[in-house]
Amino acid sequence: MPALVWVLVPLAGVCVAIIAIYTEHRQKMAMIEKGIKPEELRQAQVPRPEGMLIGGLVLIGIGFAFLLAQILGELSKWLYIPGFFFLFIGIALMISYYLIKKSKKEG
Repeated sequence: MPALVWVLVPLAGVCVAIIAIYTEHRQKMAMIEKGIKPEELRQAQVPRPEGMLIGGLVLIGIGFAFLLAQILGELSKWLYIPGFFFLFIGIALMISYYLIKKSKKEG
């Protein structure tokens, strides 16, 4: 059974990648049929820093969940590592959000 997992997991990953590429291709073809150029749409999209804030908050929540599970559940000491990992990445994303927001106000 474990040998079968080593075959099925990569196969499932390849299938997901193929489906993602195919659906993106169909989306581009539909845009072209409607007269929209996909390149122009991609240039019009401006990255918004709010995504960094949302990602940071989610990662902080995951980090706290790991730490809380370890503290309350008396589980493996190894849960401190991913807990602090997610927590500090989330904090870094939030700091970068506020720095980008501040630099946009000044500039």
